[in-house]
Amino acid sequence: MSIREPKDEDVVDTQRLKENCDLRRLVEQDLGPAPLRGGRAYLWKCPFHHEQKGFSLAVWANGYRCFGACDTSGDALDWLNQYRRLSFVEALRVLGEPVENAMSSERKTLKPPAEPPEWDWQHAAERIVSLAEETLWSEAGEPALNYLTGRGLTTRTIRSARLGYIPGDFREWRRIEGLDVPCGISIPWFAADALWAVKVRRAYGTPKYQQVKGGNTNGLYGADRLAVHEVALFCEGEFDALLARQEAGDLAAIVTLSSATATLSSRWYDELTRCHTILVAYDRDSAGEKGAKRLLSLSPRFHSIQPAYGKDITDFYLKGGDVYSWISDALTETQPVPEKFPHAP
Repeated sequence: MSIREPKDEDVVDTQRLKENCDLRRLVEQDLGPAPLRGGRAYLWKCPFHHEQKGFSLAVWANGYRCFGACDTSGDALDWLNQYRRLSFVEALRVLGEPVENAMSSERKTLKPPAEPPEWDWQHAAERIVSLAEETLWSEAGEPALNYLTGRGLTTRTIRSARLGYIPGDFREWRRIEGLDVPCGISIPWFAADALWAVKVRRAYGTPKYQQVKGGNTNGLYGADRLAVHEVALFCEGEFDALLARQEAGDLAAIVTLSSATATLSSRWYDELTRCHTILVAYDRDSAGEKGAKRLLSLSPRFHSIQPAYGKDITDFYLKGGDVYSWISDALTETQPVPEKFPHAP
């Protein structure tokens, strides 16, 4: 089944987008360098019928065709739909069409593109992150460090995430480097060569999480890992994300919006277009269910999963659950199945 062509009311020039795209380069991103080249065509084993012998998939600058069992063919939009399982709007983004030109109900669900805070804030906040790191590994930070390891996080994970500690009563804020900083365990949000926010997990009180004043809450924690994975896993909070990354980081890019009520920005959604499968492992409660439904409404590539027991990933792990096997099994169940084409045996 080919991706739909635009209707008269659509404002996107799909023909121009396809003419400006060398499909051979696009397929190389998915299948690796072409094993064979014949004139203008690059040849691969066809992924649509799991070809084992031969190289029947021929790809030109403007189209592809399998000369083997499935006889499928198409253009750049078809490839993005059939192989990457992208929707029409998602495929347009990959081909370079600005999100505001891609008319879709997705725009009602996504936030506008997000930008990191000004450089002066980032510079000051990074010094706060460094100070908090030093404190966490000092005698003053021992209670906070015990809390983190008690949640199943290893010292390697804690150091890699650059977690820290701002000492003081949970109701207090401190003035550091000219910024207002809540007391508690600090969680820096780095992505795209920028520091977006410094969240703080307080010992008590509501809300549990505050942030250093001036940060941007529209980041995506762990976003940089999307560049090296074709699978993503959304967790509800940072500690769950760190634990999942620690236990199964080779299976997926582990990311979080920090809460079930947070909305994904179109900036990060664009980064997700290269992922063929996106798992959503939000908490087992009403807020988690609503947050998961919001993400699932974006694309059929999103799949909601939950561990067999426990209210969240950390609870599951601390009760003896195998996080790696759980995620691995979920991926086996949700991997995209190649379409059956008319000429396939």
